[in-house]
Amino acid sequence: MRKNSSRSGLFLMEIILAILAFSVVSAICLQLFVKAHNLGQDTKDLDMAVREASSIASIINQSESPMEVLKTLYPDSKIDESSRSAILYYDQAYQPCSSDLSVYQIHISSSPIDGQTTAYIISVRKDNDSSKIYTLEVTAYQQYIP
Repeated sequence: MRKNSSRSGLFLMEIILAILAFSVVSAICLQLFVKAHNLGQDTKDLDMAVREASSIASIINQSESPMEVLKTLYPDSKIDESSRSAILYYDQAYQPCSSDLSVYQIHISSSPIDGQTTAYIISVRKDNDSSKIYTLEVTAYQQYIP
């Protein structure tokens, strides 16, 4: 009878070790899945930020008064023509929205270089994060038409 008891104790120890090994491997796999999800989300944010910043850069380069055009296209944005800056608000799906529903913001600031050239800085940020997702610098030349 004594030998049977030691065998069951050994079998129990093997089961405990197998469960422990399975638990460790499961924890490692779970961490990898979380990291992959976060990396995918960061990549999506960067891709959408590049697209939106490029779209705004095109608007800036192709219009004579870009702040007025932006005000028309983004009615819920905060555009201050006196300080030559703007803040555009976007929701989770990168659709323009009001400031209280926003998840992402695009900050646009401009400074004149000379009479016909203006430098713009377009920065895309997440609302709850002070770090920038993407920054684009654009120089726009406004042709003089008499």
